[in-house]
Amino acid sequence: MTPEEHFAAALEALGFTGDPEMTRTPAAFLGMLSEFKPLPDIPPVTPLPTQSTDPVVLRTMPYHSMCAHHLLPFFGHCAIVYRPAGRIAGFGWFPRLLNHFARRPQLEERLAAQLADAIHDALAPRGVGVWLSARQMCVEMRGARSPGVFEVEAWRGDDAGLRALLYRPGAPLSPG
Repeated sequence: MTPEEHFAAALEALGFTGDPEMTRTPAAFLGMLSEFKPLPDIPPVTPLPTQSTDPVVLRTMPYHSMCAHHLLPFFGHCAIVYRPAGRIAGFGWFPRLLNHFARRPQLEERLAAQLADAIHDALAPRGVGVWLSARQMCVEMRGARSPGVFEVEAWRGDDAGLRALLYRPGAPLSPG
């Protein structure tokens, strides 16, 4: 059997039969799921030299992913802060990196850790922080059936001053 036939059989076993609007559902669902196959390589970065040690803060980067437990979407915004130690990256690299890791069934906690690790490995900054805020459809549509925004963080390096920047009162889409 093809994957489409297997999925059609699973839908039938669950009682989803006789609905003419669902005849294309197996193919459509598998097509959507194939868009979330992990990509093999992290987007390349060409670090740029800098003498600056001033913090770099990126806010309100939108993202979406799919819960690894339930294959339901979660979506929200990402903020990244880092203090350079001789190297910076072009701003375009960060959303590409975010989309790279979000393009797979994922957990929000793991996504934050993967971003922090990749930035730390690529740029060797004094410190880096990643903050994610998301609506989780697996919480809203099933189980608790409760709307809400869930936040996770990942920190690498040693620069406590970065936390204050990320939590600056009045900053758009920051936790503070």
